[in-house]
Amino acid sequence: MNRQSSILPNLFLLLLLQLCCAATFAQMPELSPLPQTGSLSQPSDPSKFIFVIAGDNRPAHSSCPQPPIPGKIFYDVHQKNPATAFVLWTGDTISGKNPKNPTLIQYQYKEFLRIAATAKVPVFNAPGNHEMDDANEVPSSVMKDLYRKYMAGTYGAFNYGNSRFIALDSENEPPVEKLSKQLSTAEGVAKSQPPGNITQKQLKLLKNDLEANQDKAHVIIFMHHPVESYGANSGLNALSVKQLKKIFAGYNNVSYVVSGHEHMYFNPQGDQKKLTDPPSRKDPLQPPYYLISGGGGAPLKQGTPGSFFHYLIFKVDGQEVTPTLIKVDWGGTPVCTKNNSR
Repeated sequence: MNRQSSILPNLFLLLLLQLCCAATFAQMPELSPLPQTGSLSQPSDPSKFIFVIAGDNRPAHSSCPQPPIPGKIFYDVHQKNPATAFVLWTGDTISGKNPKNPTLIQYQYKEFLRIAATAKVPVFNAPGNHEMDDANEVPSSVMKDLYRKYMAGTYGAFNYGNSRFIALDSENEPPVEKLSKQLSTAEGVAKSQPPGNITQKQLKLLKNDLEANQDKAHVIIFMHHPVESYGANSGLNALSVKQLKKIFAGYNNVSYVVSGHEHMYFNPQGDQKKLTDPPSRKDPLQPPYYLISGGGGAPLKQGTPGSFFHYLIFKVDGQEVTPTLIKVDWGGTPVCTKNNSR
């Protein structure tokens, strides 16, 4: 064999090795802001900035318009001084659940995006069951495609300042497992509603992403279904919870994991029977703090200390992160009160 003929197989092996390594260590895809909400610009001081988290604004029923609460939240964001860098939303932006009527879904997204644009800062969303499911609570490939067409990727990540922000898509077909017969909806109504599920592909990307970003001061993860829920069987399935917590245990810069789905505010680190403010933290620290922020305008879960419309402001100052709970006062009469328990 001559020298030239021996080089070709070696080059092929090198290329194959590079492809395998890239596949093995692939990180989360880049998450784009929602259309019409602008682009992200980095802060002058990477260790000091403010961002907002809220979610679950979908109308009470598919025949209802958007409630006034998300408009109030985005207006507050626009008025804040010092300025908010961006907004993270925990899903259920529309009534949705109608893959047979893509024109209606497009209209609903257009209505929400018009409101979100008033924040005048980039808005990032982690989709929920109303964006992803059909009317039978089953994840729909058509709905996912419509979301990608009119909104953004269903999961991904981006850097800002000294931190990393990761959105997970928790609305996927659950693995074969014994499910509880008594599940509860976002409002706490008993109903046969599947729990959330994180795919194995996302879990692998998440692990690789955290491994590659250990230099970040903070990692903030947001998704729709809670890891630590208020109601029984209202969040992720048991397997997803176990797998996520195992991954998080390997890193001490995962600061907060913020979810929605339950229409309320909840701090699982506090007393479940009382309203407990979100805790500050100084990283590195283990484990992450879990929070639920689902008070963006959808019908509230009843009979809980956190049953009020709200959003969270996060202030990053070097190694420290301080969240503040902001109640949204709404003295007006809801324009549409018919409740859709899905």
